[in-house]
Amino acid sequence: MDPLLMKLTRLRGVGKTLAARLTDAGLDSFEKIAAAGREGLKNIRGINPRAIPSILSQAAELSEDAPVKTVRQVHDHTSLLADRIQAIAGNVRDRFGDELQGKAAKKVEKEVLRIAGFLDQASSKFRKKKKRVVKRLVKAEKRLAAAEGEGLKKIGKRLKKTRKSLAKISVPR
Repeated sequence: MDPLLMKLTRLRGVGKTLAARLTDAGLDSFEKIAAAGREGLKNIRGINPRAIPSILSQAAELSEDAPVKTVRQVHDHTSLLADRIQAIAGNVRDRFGDELQGKAAKKVEKEVLRIAGFLDQASSKFRKKKKRVVKRLVKAEKRLAAAEGEGLKKIGKRLKKTRKSLAKISVPR
């Protein structure tokens, strides 16, 4: 079998016949398939219309520029989380200045420092499973966003959940 056709069969929903039809239509790489879009793939005979979105997303992930895009996403989300952590720390100082002596304040400070340290270390170590990393970073962002405007105890709990969400990211050594 032609190596080009074998490459295209890596897409779920694309077999030998459909791969041959795609190459006949000039769509011989993942980049070209992703660029063709929904309308371009509709014109290919024998393609399941319900499989088109899946094929397009897979082609976008497997294209040559996809790793650069996910690395950029990881960096963007990491820096956004770091900024949001700094904003929450400043907000806590402003809102609860007189209450920052208790147990809840110490927990908040501890979680902020742990998350900030994790983000500093981890931003340079994310090499594999970038999709999973981006997913976890987005989840952590949502948890941090929910912490804004809460009381000191709730902020501490949200920060702990955020840290645990980040800890689930497997950082290869």
